[in-house]
Amino acid sequence: MAAPGLSIQSRHLSTESTGGTEAKPEAVASEEKPKERPPGTYMIWAMEAIGATMAFLYYLHLHTDLLKPEVKERLNPEKYTPFTLVEKEPLTSDTVRFRFRVNRPRFDGELEKLVDSIIAQGAWSMDIKDHMVQTYRTYTPVGFSMSDIVDEELGSRQGHLDFVVKRYPRGSLSRFLHDTKVGDQVEMRGPVLVWPYHAAKFRHLFMIAGGTGVAPMYQLIDRILKDPEDSGTRISLLYGSQTESDIIYREMLDELAKANGDRFSVTYLVDRGPAAAAKVGVPDMDTIRGFTGGFARGKDVVLVCGPDAMLAAVSGIKPIGSGQGLVQGVLRELGFKSADVFKF
Repeated sequence: MAAPGLSIQSRHLSTESTGGTEAKPEAVASEEKPKERPPGTYMIWAMEAIGATMAFLYYLHLHTDLLKPEVKERLNPEKYTPFTLVEKEPLTSDTVRFRFRVNRPRFDGELEKLVDSIIAQGAWSMDIKDHMVQTYRTYTPVGFSMSDIVDEELGSRQGHLDFVVKRYPRGSLSRFLHDTKVGDQVEMRGPVLVWPYHAAKFRHLFMIAGGTGVAPMYQLIDRILKDPEDSGTRISLLYGSQTESDIIYREMLDELAKANGDRFSVTYLVDRGPAAAAKVGVPDMDTIRGFTGGFARGKDVVLVCGPDAMLAAVSGIKPIGSGQGLVQGVLRELGFKSADVFKF
């Protein structure tokens, strides 16, 4: 039998080892366990994230061009851009219409706004570069068109620029263009504003053109006749060519004259016959006096464009640069002043 004192001490030590209280095993069992996720929760989250991403990408596809390839062959007045020649159409024995592809993003950016603002200001042209010898010349498009149809894969609209260019034996740019094949690229910069014009700016435009000098005239004629806000402006065109077969865009000019007889008239002048519907002669004093009859200073304007020989005889050659030079030739003899005449 153990001593009573020893038993009491053992019980006392046992009590101290538990901090003075008895152990409660049921306290551990009462602690809450983490709740388990319902089956498929992570899968649902993943599907929601994928759905949100797809919705965002679809929004970008519909409302932006961020997911589309870079749109090339865009008009740019600040730098030269390569454009692809897509068509060549002979018009006469030495004159060809060149059609170049032009692209435009589905959604216009700042570049397109700049281009539109320049075109809206009046007659415009493009600088075309011969990259072989690094020189350029300015040509006025006779046509510019953009389609409203969007290529969804590329995110762009397609259009074209048309130029009428005569091949000159000593003209480096004209020879370069005439030697260009369909599929080749040519560098251009533009549009470049040439002559400011707005609806109803003049009462009557008297146009004197020779050869491919009809290009800026045709651009303006087409613009004015299509503009409902410019319905009061009249246009008369005196168009000179070497022979009747050399008249460029004759069919279209005749159609415009027929459809707008009260606003637009055209007179053809050829150096030599035979000529069934054109007058054989040169733009001399009598011819231009009769053509510009009724001219009103401050209300009307005479526009001149053509080869140097014609300019020298009619208005004086336009100097290199932005100036117009003095009015010379027949127009000066008839009393026309610098404010009355513009040379392209």
